[in-house]
This record gives sequence, structure tokens and C-alpha cells, in this order.
Amino acid sequence: MRRKKFLKRLSWCVIVCFVVSIIAVSTMMLVSASSNFNKTGFPIVKNKVTLTILVNNYSADMPKDYNEYNQFKRLEKLTNVHIKWIMPGSQFAEKKSLMLASGDLPDIIFGCTDFELAKYGGMGVFKPLEKLIDQYTTNLKNIFKKHPATKALVTAPDGHIYTTPRVNEGPWMYREGMGVGVINVKWIKDLGLNMPTNIDEFEKVMIAFKTKDPNKNGKADEIPITAIGNPMEMHGLGYLMDSFGVSARWYFADVRNGKVVFLGTLPEYKEAIKWLSKLWKEGLIDKEWFTQDYAKKASKLNAQPYIVGYADLWDINDDFSSKKAHDYYDYMPPLKGPNGRKPVMYRAAYPGYDRWGAVITRACKMPEVAIRYIDTMYDEKMSVELIEGEFGVRLKKSPEGWYYIPDPPAGMNQQQWRCKVSPAHSVPWAVFEDPGYTKILRLTYTDQKVNFMKKYVAPYADPDPWPPVFYSADESDKMNQIQTNLIDYANRKAAEWIMKGTIDKEWNAYIKELNKMKLQEWLKINQAAYERFMKNLKAFSSGK
Repeated sequence: MRRKKFLKRLSWCVIVCFVVSIIAVSTMMLVSASSNFNKTGFPIVKNKVTLTILVNNYSADMPKDYNEYNQFKRLEKLTNVHIKWIMPGSQFAEKKSLMLASGDLPDIIFGCTDFELAKYGGMGVFKPLEKLIDQYTTNLKNIFKKHPATKALVTAPDGHIYTTPRVNEGPWMYREGMGVGVINVKWIKDLGLNMPTNIDEFEKVMIAFKTKDPNKNGKADEIPITAIGNPMEMHGLGYLMDSFGVSARWYFADVRNGKVVFLGTLPEYKEAIKWLSKLWKEGLIDKEWFTQDYAKKASKLNAQPYIVGYADLWDINDDFSSKKAHDYYDYMPPLKGPNGRKPVMYRAAYPGYDRWGAVITRACKMPEVAIRYIDTMYDEKMSVELIEGEFGVRLKKSPEGWYYIPDPPAGMNQQQWRCKVSPAHSVPWAVFEDPGYTKILRLTYTDQKVNFMKKYVAPYADPDPWPPVFYSADESDKMNQIQTNLIDYANRKAAEWIMKGTIDKEWNAYIKELNKMKLQEWLKINQAAYERFMKNLKAFSSGK
């Protein structure tokens, strides 16, 4: 009996001693970690530590280890933090999904989707960042203060921040995701015409392009208007649809007087489709519009002699292969619509803003170190170097003091060169128009487009553009089920109506079918997401 009591007491003593030793070791580790960490200044840690980061190294021109980039060599020297990069290349999405599902996580992930942020943030897989940002960052805190929309952007529906923002606020991003109209001005001049100012004048110019052999080769090979995809998409004819007040964008969501609308149900959308159908019937639109791809369209744009009169493009410098194109093509000012109605031109609410920054996972044992390391990437000049390349290497200094990008080395295009010297779109950064793209770096080859948009497009800009709303996991699930069906159906009917001219006859049935596809639920979800974003924006703008 005494032996049993003795053994029992001994067992309890062993357990107590074990627990005490664990607490002591843990305390020592915490004290050690705390004493190694600098809350401000550099290095971030006195003794070097290692963090693991999953990154989307999407280009074969990128190095096999991001530590080969001079930017990260400098950051390691500055911070005393070594990064072990996990770089799955084309398998990034699959690798990320596997890690998130299995719980075998790195310390940091660059580039989570909205759905992943809402789902795994709520599950505790990602650490909330708002307190870490407030306590330990300088650059991010300053960005949130100067640009409240960035904080509204990354604030999840549950009120937490699970990711840092990315911002590429170049002035050319004004119509992010949508094109600008480009017209053959040499043909206009050669035919003794004037630049069209409204839809009726445009139609007459296109008829002249079709019938008067403007390229002077004796063949009826001119294509007055070419396009690819759908009317509401970039490289479609969204720029022309805006003349009717549509403010076209591929995802069909917009706001009118504070209420969310599905653009494909508006009277002005119907007007625009009817007008395009008229142009189609007159043979003014490329008959391969709905079947050709970008490469086929590009071959037509660059045919010699030139055969295209009008197209929606991103930038003349991107879509034409020869500088000779500048002698033929220029951007076309927005057209007035029916009865002289002013156009409503699409614009991005927050151009270049996205949530593909950095998340810190629950596996990270040094979140304060991680957030301080991430914060270094948001330094104004470091962000420029991360997205475009090093100063003095790819970025050359002008006599005026700002930097520019010269022609690439022989045998290399700009995108290859960029990926050789910078991680570009695979990492977090924030480059705002001022000072990033005015006082630090200027992409001068975009000036023609930027100046055009400021002068001609901005005066007709959508007064209340659709913001980058953040859906909850439940909302995302429902939107994924509804939105694809709605958009696919709307685009299919638009193509049929343009080719067949049957929109008046089928419009009411089309609206009924959209409602069967849960259009009202789509509107309800988007209204809630819109109001939530605007509420956050208002609160953060007031300094809360």
C-alpha cells in the first residue's frame, strides 16, 4: 500500500517537474525570441532567422531561387532574415491548395485568392494582421493612412485583415481590364473625312472604309471593325458600347444611384446591342469576331498594307508590332450616343488594386518578424524595384531625375528582361501614381495613351464605378454558382442578337431567363458586398 502511494507521489512529482521544465523552456524560448527581435530599425533580428515563403514564380525567365535577385540579397542583409523560397512554377495553384488543405504550411504565402482569404482566414489558417500591422509596420500603416481604400480593399467581411494589398496605380490603368478605341487616322485623312464625334458619323466613316479602298491596293480586303471575345470585354467593343451609357465591363456589375445593377438588363445595353447588330448587317464588323482569337486579330492589325479601320486595344504600343503603326493609328475620342447623349465611359474605381499580397499562416512562429519583413517590401523605392527592376540596371536615370526603362538587351524582349531582374507580379508591392509613376519612375511609352485618356475619356467617366468588393466564403460559393451562368448566357445572347437582329423579339424572355438563373440573388449579394466596402471606406477615410 505504502509502495503504491510512494509510486503515485513519485509520478505526480515527475509530471509536475516535466510541466515546469516545459514552461521554463518555453519561457526561455519566448524571452530569447523577444530579445532577438527589434521592434523598430534594422536589422529586424540580431541573430539571423529563416522564414519560408510560397511564391508564384510564373515565368521561366525567373531564377530558380529568388535569393538570386539582388533586391532580396539586399533585404536579407538589411533585415537579417533569410528566406527559403518554395517555388512550384506552373503548379503554384495546386501546391497552394494542397498546403492549405493538408495544413503543411509555409510561414508566408504570396498570392491567395479572395475565396481562400475568406475561407481559410475564418478557419484560423491565416493570422489576422491588423494588430501586427498597427504595432510593427511603418510602410503599410502609412499606406493605409494615405490611401484608405487599400485598407477597405483588404478588410474581410468578418472585419479582420488576412492579407496585405498590392497596388500598381499606373495612370495607364485608368481603364483597367478594358480597352480604348483605336482608329485608322490615315485612312480618314486620305478619304477627306473627319474624326467621328458620334455614333452616326462613326457608321458613315466605317462605310467609307469598307467601300472606298482606303489602303489603295485595289482589293476589297478592308475590315472596318475587328474584335474578339464578347461585346463587354477588352478587345471586344466595350468602348463603343460606352457611347450608349453602358460603362461596359466583363463582369456586368455596376452601381446606379447607390443600387447594384446587372448591366445586361439595362435599356442602354439593349440599344447598344441593336446598333452593333445594324453595323453587322451592313458588313462593317469582322465576320470572325466571335470565332477568332487574339493571335488572329493581331495578324489582321499588323497586315501590310493595313486592312483594319477600328478596334478596341489596350495600347497601340502593345498591339502593333511596328512603330510605323503610329503613322496610321491613333486613339479615337469617345462618341456621343443616340440623339447626342453623352457617353458613360468605364473606369476602374481603384486602378491596379488587388488582394494578392502576403498572408502569414498559423505555422509561422515569428509573425512579428514576418510582418516587419513584408513591410520592407512596401517601401516606395523598393516596391518600384520589385515590380520593374533595379535602379541603375533596368531602370536608368533621366537628366530630369526620374527613372525610365530603356530598350532591352539584344535577343530579349521587355517581359523577359523584367523577369530576369525582378520578381514582378509574383510578390507584394505598392506603387502609387504619385510619387511612384511621376517622381520615381516614368513609363514614357504609355504617355500617348495616358494623355489621351486624361483629355478625352476622363470627362465622361462613370461617376460611381464598381469597387473591388470582398465576398465572404458563403457569398463566394453562391457567386461562383450564379455569376458564370448569368454572364455566359448574357454573352451568348448578345452574340446571337448581333448576328440575327432578334433582340426586340427575345428581350422579355431573356430577362425572365436571367431571373430563373438567380439574378435577384446575384443583385442581393453584390448589394451587400458593395455597401460593406463603402462602409469600411467611409470609416477608414475618417481615421477609424
